[in-house]
Amino acid sequence: MPRLLSLSLLPGLAGLLLLGGCAGAVHRLPQVDSGQLGLAQSEVQAQAGAPTRRSVSDDEVMETVTKAIARIKPAATQVCHEMNAGVCTWTFRLSSDRSLNASARPNGLIVVNRGIVEYAQSEDEVAMVIAHEIGHQAANHLVTSQRNQAVGALVGAVLLGALGVAASSAANDRSGVLARQGVQSGATAGAAVGRISYSKEQEREADYIAALILYRSGMDLDKARSFLLTMARASGRRETGMLDTHPAGPERLAAWDRAVAEVRATNGRLPQRS
Repeated sequence: MPRLLSLSLLPGLAGLLLLGGCAGAVHRLPQVDSGQLGLAQSEVQAQAGAPTRRSVSDDEVMETVTKAIARIKPAATQVCHEMNAGVCTWTFRLSSDRSLNASARPNGLIVVNRGIVEYAQSEDEVAMVIAHEIGHQAANHLVTSQRNQAVGALVGAVLLGALGVAASSAANDRSGVLARQGVQSGATAGAAVGRISYSKEQEREADYIAALILYRSGMDLDKARSFLLTMARASGRRETGMLDTHPAGPERLAAWDRAVAEVRATNGRLPQRS
């Protein structure tokens, strides 16, 4: 059946997307080796237990987010214009959501949840989260992700549609049904693969851009790193799976350390284009 075949063909679909015009990061990102990943996994494991949520007033939340934006916005705007790839005019919205999250939305909108401030121990940590979402906007990740899904749906529909047609030759009475099922299942599976195939790479790039923005803003990159450890403790994931849209906490920590080392070594220069 096409629905079952779609799962077994996920790796093949991911490979075909490379030929179909899908894209991930704008820049060449430093790679993390097994030793660096192992150190990060040990660090996260040593920090057992869920992170602590602070009690903060509405005024403190607003003040912290406003100050963080003011400190990083000049450097962020400069980095975005140098990249010349995405959206460089942003609107910031504070949400009452207490989850440990923020998001980049269409048309330059960046939403920061109240929970970010409740879990953060410094303004540098809050600035890192906001800079990460700016990184998504500056690298045009939202548009790229939509294009990847569209390409994936097309490739999947063609691939599994062809399998459905082939299967129908042995079952003429159900030929139309099998062909339609193949196209529909292929489009669904292909869109999913298109969405996840490059999203982890985009998350790493957004972290790299965040490190670059914080460095140019004079923020403390070591303090900012603490929030990645907090998120790793909150998620509980230790390894990045094939179907994950975000790198697991240890991998993200290790990639951050590599990005920070490169940013400092180049004195805040953008990496090469991919």
